[in-house]
Amino acid sequence: MSGFARVLLFAVLAAATLAARAEIALVDDLGRRVVLPGPARRIAALAPSIAEAVFAVGAGARVVGVSAWSDYPPAAARLPVVSTAFAIDLEALARLSPDLVIAWKDSFRPADIPRLEALGARVFVVETRTIAGIARLLEVTAALAGGDAGPALGDYRARLAALRARYAGKPRLRLFLEISHRPLMTIAGRHFMGEALEICGAANAFGDLADVAPRVSWEELFARDPDAIVGTGGEGGEGAFRQAWAARAGLGAVRRGQLAFVSSRSLGRPSPRVVEGIEALCEAVDALRQSAK
Repeated sequence: MSGFARVLLFAVLAAATLAARAEIALVDDLGRRVVLPGPARRIAALAPSIAEAVFAVGAGARVVGVSAWSDYPPAAARLPVVSTAFAIDLEALARLSPDLVIAWKDSFRPADIPRLEALGARVFVVETRTIAGIARLLEVTAALAGGDAGPALGDYRARLAALRARYAGKPRLRLFLEISHRPLMTIAGRHFMGEALEICGAANAFGDLADVAPRVSWEELFARDPDAIVGTGGEGGEGAFRQAWAARAGLGAVRRGQLAFVSSRSLGRPSPRVVEGIEALCEAVDALRQSAK
């Protein structure tokens, strides 16, 4: 190797070392400034969507623990489970010695932060209720883990833009989006599933409610009389969905057969793959639109 080549190699290695050691400081969605001495090396991802995001930015090899139902990608499903939507297994987490815990705000108790920090881990809390929030999830996980959000973020935004362009100007349907039949629940407020309906050229019949996942009464549903009803992959599949609604023939949408079922599990998960679910939702909404003509 020539002298010049050795100098160049040394410069490249030195730059890489400095980059690896560069301090990372970000503000999380609790408003806390979180500082890491460098990219995290051992990450606990306390929500399935967070695990997906870390893998999507190319840092999956750094994930050492996940939450229940972290089933994508397959490599995430093989990792130790250290939390559920309701609790964190601190003993299991301690055995993994994470240097970073990324938690989902909607299922995380801020009171757990000191306990996690006592294990030697920094804690970063994210909120992913909106389409923009999911994009930010990719950006912050890449920054924290030394990954590259570019490819995943580009694909996510391009597919959403294509859907917006395809369904812009289509006749709008007022839909009831069912996320649970017993009890009867839907999505409202600022939520990516409500935004998905807008992208598909539909209006949420209960979009004005403040709660994100409100229970609604049958009286309210009959009073609002939506044009169509869309189910989102509950237990029992499409057969159970249609059978349950057959008993409500007094609703105009049921009487007219304006029912659709979207089986994509990704529609309900605030991860980069939500775009797959939105594509399936838009196809279902368009089929309802066509049959209503």
